[in-house]
Amino acid sequence: MPKSFLKSAVLSSGILAASFMATSAEAKNYTLCGASPGGLWALLGAGIDAAVKKEDPQSSVTYQTSSGGFANIVQMSQGTCDMSIVHLGEAVIASKGEAPFQAPVDDFAVVAVLYNWAPMQWLMNEEFAAENGISSIADMKDKPVDLIVNKRGILPSILAEASLKKLGIDFSGIESSGGSIQYQGSQTAEELMKDGRGDIWTNAMFIGTGSIGSIAESVDLRLLSVPDDVIAYMGEAYGSVPVTIPAGSYEWQKQEVKTFGAQAALIVPKSTSEEEIEALTKALLDNIAQMQNVHSSMKALTPEVMRSAKSLPYHPGATAAYEE
Repeated sequence: MPKSFLKSAVLSSGILAASFMATSAEAKNYTLCGASPGGLWALLGAGIDAAVKKEDPQSSVTYQTSSGGFANIVQMSQGTCDMSIVHLGEAVIASKGEAPFQAPVDDFAVVAVLYNWAPMQWLMNEEFAAENGISSIADMKDKPVDLIVNKRGILPSILAEASLKKLGIDFSGIESSGGSIQYQGSQTAEELMKDGRGDIWTNAMFIGTGSIGSIAESVDLRLLSVPDDVIAYMGEAYGSVPVTIPAGSYEWQKQEVKTFGAQAALIVPKSTSEEEIEALTKALLDNIAQMQNVHSSMKALTPEVMRSAKSLPYHPGATAAYEE
């Protein structure tokens, strides 16, 4: 993302979409910034739209495709959209003004956590793990590991680098030990792991996602654990949540594995009226089934999950709705 684009977001952070300030007597037509078409976030957008329409058939939520959470924060601050789906880790980074932002961007507040069950899964080739005595990501230090992470600037790759750095393992150190760092999307990462061009792939993924099963058909895998102090640090620094992947989640996984997970949330500008956001939050709570039904993984969504964010403030309107 161009630096000038991010800088303009800071200068424009007070701008709100006019449609979002409509009175409660009017139909609400919101624009929601999400991610690529066809993915989970697009399905969540459809669920949010259905929940709002269930409350008021004249209202709607239009899903706008985007490159993801960082771009969504920028676009919302510029008034391009009325609400956004983001990873909470991305929102924490924006609020601190860390890269890729040049200054803090924090004119937003949480309406609801949408899911918190996308653990960072560290999937290592079993043969490589056995040869090098690796069962935890801490054991990767000074090992010639070919590591595959998500694309540069995407939250999971940021989380991977930060968690390893906490253990004294930096990417340059991996390379100087004879290993490599490859920045790839899920499809390419799957191919690299299958044909042995990668020793380990890490990404924030739902348990049982198809790409993991596909890799396991070609090579034996070992799921690495994350030390408790790193899990705690990732929560403090990036809003991640502790996740335990139960034993038997995969046929080849015999023991439970501790890691940390990404969570996604719906955010809105802080300046949006309390009445507006209270009504929106009530619509989501009263019609939560509309969001639960968009994908099997969303069945775990509950009001308790929706109000579970710790790292960023909730909008006062959302808080009022949860407290009723």
